[in-house]
Amino acid sequence: MAFDIANYTTVQERVALFYEKYPEGSIQFQFMGVMDGDPTKMWGIARAYRSPEDLLPGVGTASEFIIGKSPYTLGSELQNLETSCWGRSLASLNIGTSKGLSSKEEILGSQEKRSPGPAKPKAVEPPSTAMEADPWFSIPAMDEGVEHEEYTPLNVPACLHGPMVRRSGIGKKTGKPYAGYFCDNEPQCDPKFDRS
Repeated sequence: MAFDIANYTTVQERVALFYEKYPEGSIQFQFMGVMDGDPTKMWGIARAYRSPEDLLPGVGTASEFIIGKSPYTLGSELQNLETSCWGRSLASLNIGTSKGLSSKEEILGSQEKRSPGPAKPKAVEPPSTAMEADPWFSIPAMDEGVEHEEYTPLNVPACLHGPMVRRSGIGKKTGKPYAGYFCDNEPQCDPKFDRS
């Protein structure tokens, strides 16, 4: 049987079905930051509450590339993550799953994840006085279907004060996700962001 994308429901259709069935419902998204072990991705959680008193909402998680790999995702990465989480939370409530658990966007996104993307992060060479990076930090990505792909080990960069501290979150001024290494000492050294 041939693959047909028309056999999948969109997240938009799932959201419409949800609010039709639960008019007092609410879908809430929470950004969780950069994924441990894969600094090229971020992840989030959505909860679909059927009513204000719902103690067991539908829960869905998803991950997306921090830098979109196509013209359709580049620049709207966080919005794509939120939509993916919504779709998964609604699927957990069996909403819009008559055509399958995955949404149309997820199927198209999985094709994007297999396509070539931006260059892999380059290793940062620490100064010779810095201690060597821990071997645990060189964890390959856990993408489904990735075989025999080499990953450049990432070293923990050092500043004048020694090894830097990794942080991620959403910028207060820009509202966009960030990840990188920061100095906790005074005077503070310049941060080293993942997307530099």
